[in-house]
Amino acid sequence: MGNYLFGAVYVVEEDYSDEEMVRDLTNMKNCGYNLVTLWPISNAWLAKSCHEFVFDKTRRVLDICDQLGMKCVLQLFGQNQSQEFMPDAALTVDMEDHDELGGDEIYENAFWSNLNNPVVREYFDTYFKTAINALKDHPAVYAWDVFNESRFRSDDRWTTMCYQRWLKEKYKDITNLNHDWNRRYGAFSQITPNKRRAGYSVWSSLLPAIDYEKFRSENLLEINTFLKNTAKKYDKVHPIMIDGISSLIIRNTLLMRNSDEFATAEIPDHYGATFYPKSWGRNYKDTPWMLSMYYTIPSSAARKAKKPYVINELQTHTQSALTPGSEVSVEEMRNWIWMCLFTAPKSIQLWRWRPFLHGYQVTGRGLTQFDGTPNKRSEEVEKLLSIVNSHQELFNDFTIKKPVVRMAVSYANRLAFDSLLKWKNSFWGIDVEGWYRLFWELGLPVEFTNMEDFDERDFSTPIMILPIGVQLNEKEIKDFKSYVENGGLLIADCRMGILNEKAIAPKEGIPGKELSKLFGFVEKDVSSGEKFVIGDKTFASPYMNQILDVDKNCNVLAKMESGSPAIIEHPYGKGKTLYFNSMLGVKLKEEVPNEIKEIIKPYLKSIDCISAEKEKTTHVSYLESKTHNGMLVINFANNSTDCSLSGIHTASENQVINIINNEKISVIEDKIKLHLEPNSCQVYIWKKV
Repeated sequence: MGNYLFGAVYVVEEDYSDEEMVRDLTNMKNCGYNLVTLWPISNAWLAKSCHEFVFDKTRRVLDICDQLGMKCVLQLFGQNQSQEFMPDAALTVDMEDHDELGGDEIYENAFWSNLNNPVVREYFDTYFKTAINALKDHPAVYAWDVFNESRFRSDDRWTTMCYQRWLKEKYKDITNLNHDWNRRYGAFSQITPNKRRAGYSVWSSLLPAIDYEKFRSENLLEINTFLKNTAKKYDKVHPIMIDGISSLIIRNTLLMRNSDEFATAEIPDHYGATFYPKSWGRNYKDTPWMLSMYYTIPSSAARKAKKPYVINELQTHTQSALTPGSEVSVEEMRNWIWMCLFTAPKSIQLWRWRPFLHGYQVTGRGLTQFDGTPNKRSEEVEKLLSIVNSHQELFNDFTIKKPVVRMAVSYANRLAFDSLLKWKNSFWGIDVEGWYRLFWELGLPVEFTNMEDFDERDFSTPIMILPIGVQLNEKEIKDFKSYVENGGLLIADCRMGILNEKAIAPKEGIPGKELSKLFGFVEKDVSSGEKFVIGDKTFASPYMNQILDVDKNCNVLAKMESGSPAIIEHPYGKGKTLYFNSMLGVKLKEEVPNEIKEIIKPYLKSIDCISAEKEKTTHVSYLESKTHNGMLVINFANNSTDCSLSGIHTASENQVINIINNEKISVIEDKIKLHLEPNSCQVYIWKKV
């Protein structure tokens, strides 16, 4: 067994016999697994009363794991509160959450106790104290997962009081709030969230609605901090994990789960993610760039926070008994794991080892038959792990290849955009996806960053994308200016900078004085339904477009049919900006025209990086260790295809090795050509120069 941490979630069931558990965990070890997540920790069926916590069966599983040389993550909270910290018998009406949406939407929250209620928090403390003290000294314990798929929304009185305190901390005095909100309150205690989108008041200010949604995300951060600190009270040795709602920022709504991943990743010792590529209507087989982006966002958040990144759940099979389309083939399982591995996680775990035997997900998930016998998917994982463990020169201590492109996003900017659409039918994520697809199709390493918290890694990235940056504050604008001034290429699109942090438009005109200097334009007017022209081709402007008045030193790369500028390049300091007067990402999601690629390619000539000429069905991503480079290439198509890569710098032997089949590929003038079979997955490594 190699050093890389890999495993699966093992649900501690009442009806598993000791012999079954020994067999299951031995099978996992034989497949190459060395890490297991255990849940639930408390064995409620062994307790004499519903208020007692017993861990005898969990301790037995830990004993077996220790004998096999496996480590365990103990999941304290996240899946089902009644099997964790809160006995049903203890829960009163006042301790329950309350969601204003009501109805089926409550299911989205996935649990029903109010995490802001002080009595509920006392139950957390009791449960954490009892569980951690009972198990922390066991040699098989690796870490504590204190909140799996972190989320919370409630509109109860306890949460409202938290909101009022949050407003007071932000605005200090009620007169400041009244000024920014355009309201007439006498005290913070008078403010409740139920009228935040009231009629004509949203004409006066967007802030009442935006502030409450921002509060929700920051309240969740406070809950995560409480859970981490509670666990740390009783164990300062083992790391604490928290998982966000992976890639929530690109979904059609932020309102149900309120998870700001970049902020959440700052809290735990290890930051985690969960992925279900074929569940709840998702299927990314025909949109591999979307699958790549789905995996990239949480790994970016962890690296931004400089925290070890862990994948705590990756789908293994069907969602449930009656969910056609959620089946997972051997090839899909293989592709997903390799793609996740190439986001450089410290560990990967699959959900789950054995299928569900009861509940909504009955017959769903799992790497075994119902009787616990390993199936073809577990055999494929065993083959994959054998390859990983045979190439420790790459997989022992590795990270992603330095990004050429960073996507600059922020939770606050997304909230502002959605508020302008009255929180419905947001297409912000579609625009982001389109921009990601453009650079993914060029085969370039892309990562996300939080523009609220730029650092030296952001400033050293050659290309930065600002998709639909409707809200920017003074610090963010200053950072963007510094980035370009020092040689970066900043690309942005339509209606950038229309709001500041108080949701007010600049009096001097859009995009404001400083951004006008940076990008070289002022918006004269807006239009919709028009087309822009590149060469002899015309393209519809997605959603809407701006009519721009540009500086004389701007280079107009494309025009509208009317003759006004559509794409402009503007020099600033040592760098340049590139601006699109429409929300181009919406177009790029559906198709990336070669004409747009040709506009981008000249900027790549001065960048020393790997790039690819490939089909839109081919995924390429990159890793590096101290001594080696690694490259993953997946052909998602049902037909064979070719792929050419440039910028492959190798050591003296001038070879790239395919570690799947041991084929040696010659490198000619830093280029290689690959022929990819249908639905194939290849991994290449080469020594660094």
